[in-house]
Amino acid sequence: MPNPYTVVHDAPKPASIKVFGILHVVFGAFGLICGGFGFLSLLAMQYSGMADQIQSAMSAQYSEGYIKFMLFTSSISLFLSIFLLACGVGLLKEKNWGRTWSLIYAAIGIILTVVNAIGAVLFSQDGPAAIGAGIGAIIGTAIGLIYPICVLVFLTRPRVVEALKE
Repeated sequence: MPNPYTVVHDAPKPASIKVFGILHVVFGAFGLICGGFGFLSLLAMQYSGMADQIQSAMSAQYSEGYIKFMLFTSSISLFLSIFLLACGVGLLKEKNWGRTWSLIYAAIGIILTVVNAIGAVLFSQDGPAAIGAGIGAIIGTAIGLIYPICVLVFLTRPRVVEALKE
């Protein structure tokens, strides 16, 4: 019978693994539902009989091609939401691939947030619309970067890396 005072017990896994697993699932599902609705709305606007009226209304603030840019970035966001759901499942199952994929999600999320901000500014018309787009891009980017940066910080900590080694 082993001596209970000499047995090495596994250290508890960091809580951030489960916390980010749950957040990934919640944010991924939310992004899938809202992003899917937004994407379908953009498609309906683009290919409905009202496309010309919508484009003329948007042309007061944004140059031509902005709807196509939004379709492109929202389709990437949809796939990113599905990817985030998978990452969350991996983290909840305490798999190292969940952590690795989460880091990939964070990198792509940061890039997509910056691209969205640049696109909003580049496609905006001169004048007050450009000022509004610039302010919105700064605020949106600041908010949009919070979660991916937190993922990078918390899921690269040595205790988390060690706990998820396979």
